[in-house]
Amino acid sequence: VILKDVDSLLYVDTDVLFLRPVDDIWKFLRQFNSTQLAAMAPEHEIPKIGWYSRFARHPFYGSAGVNSGVMLMNLTRIRSTHFKNSMISTGLAWKDMLYPLYQKYKNAITWGDQDLLNIIFYFNPECLYVFPCQWNYRPDHCMYGSNCKEAEGEGVSVLHGNRGVYHDDKQPTFKALYEAIRDFPFQDNLFQSMYYPLQLKFLETVHTLCGRIPQVFLKQIEKTMKKAYEKHIIIHIGPNQMH
Repeated sequence: VILKDVDSLLYVDTDVLFLRPVDDIWKFLRQFNSTQLAAMAPEHEIPKIGWYSRFARHPFYGSAGVNSGVMLMNLTRIRSTHFKNSMISTGLAWKDMLYPLYQKYKNAITWGDQDLLNIIFYFNPECLYVFPCQWNYRPDHCMYGSNCKEAEGEGVSVLHGNRGVYHDDKQPTFKALYEAIRDFPFQDNLFQSMYYPLQLKFLETVHTLCGRIPQVFLKQIEKTMKKAYEKHIIIHIGPNQMH
């Protein structure tokens, strides 16, 4: 509503770290079908231990809800859509729906805007594209045992350190990654100044369930380092030709 001239945007919480180029997540916009206008990852992969499926007192998307910490939005579509809702039988525009929706559910919601989004997409599931958990990887994905299969295969793409885990000792693997990125002097060699120190820090976290799967956190960093190396060091094959 405010950004009237903006077609699409990527919203992220302030406790989000990208472990691969930001450009990569924008590609999901091209995968939207004709009704989808936003993309989020599930709140949890296993409903029986998920927050919404156990505690929510309001409608939520799917079997375990979605997490709004990383959210792609096609604003053009959002502005032009009328959304089904629990207040009136006809659809409402986004700008006309949010405050009445908040008034109706304000005594039941715990997580603010995320809960409102879950309510909206409960009534309008065809509007949401759900991307894999590796694009919004939180402590919940490993603190009870590894449950994000996409991250096990591809590595974490976007790390979400919710509940303050970058700054306390509850999840030392998340804190180690945050500090490695925070302290990285960007003009330095990625391997020497980030990757190697990170491996050493991860050795100190093996007593935790998240710390037992360091490859999940390192895979995308390894790929990014390889791409950066290939981009800046070009080898020309031929006699006496190497640059």
